[in-house]
Amino acid sequence: MHPGDLTGPATFATAGESTYCRDVADPVSQVESAPSASALRRALRRARDGVSLDLDEAAVLLAARGSDLGELLAVAGRVRDAGLVDAGRPGVVTYSRKVFIPLTRLCRDRCHYCTFATVPHRLPAAFLERDEVLAIARAGAEAGCKEALFTLGDRPEDRWPAAREWLDARGYDSTLDYVRACAIAVLEETGLLPHLNPGVLSWAELTRLKPVAPSMGMMLVVNGTPTRPFGCAA
Repeated sequence: MHPGDLTGPATFATAGESTYCRDVADPVSQVESAPSASALRRALRRARDGVSLDLDEAAVLLAARGSDLGELLAVAGRVRDAGLVDAGRPGVVTYSRKVFIPLTRLCRDRCHYCTFATVPHRLPAAFLERDEVLAIARAGAEAGCKEALFTLGDRPEDRWPAAREWLDARGYDSTLDYVRACAIAVLEETGLLPHLNPGVLSWAELTRLKPVAPSMGMMLVVNGTPTRPFGCAA
């Protein structure tokens, strides 16, 4: 459900129960067939020469191992270093300090690799209360954090009655409504920038959250081909 995404220093996620979700622990195993040695050498050469790679070439590089992987990492390092020089800060990698806010550890999905999600009877409550969210955010701000990283499951009310009842009792139609309300509270009362990981979203939902969340995260595995109606998300 969360920790590590492609748009920032950290973000992860959740998923649907299926062979798909059990298999995605090793993305390379999802490749239909290993690329040829010549295809790998060509992709490495183009990367080394600084040529923009297309999707197929990038997929080929996923199979790099041993000395090929070492060369790929060296190329990536040179690209990174060149970018830092161009940005006027050679050798300096910046990062944003985040405080983690586990809004809920309930999730509608059953990802067999996930160690974050749990079941209602193992939690004191289905969600953190708004005051608890703000207390964590304030402590993070005092410690020098700049962002509030909301970690949570994907629409837990779809699976767990306890989550649905908790939201209903507080006047929220959905987990996304509560996430948005908490993001606004954190932004207005602590100045921290919310980073949200609420799972699979529609375009309308993304648009609704955008004004209160400078960044949002989703795991790359959502781009695979699931064997169930929904896949893995952050």
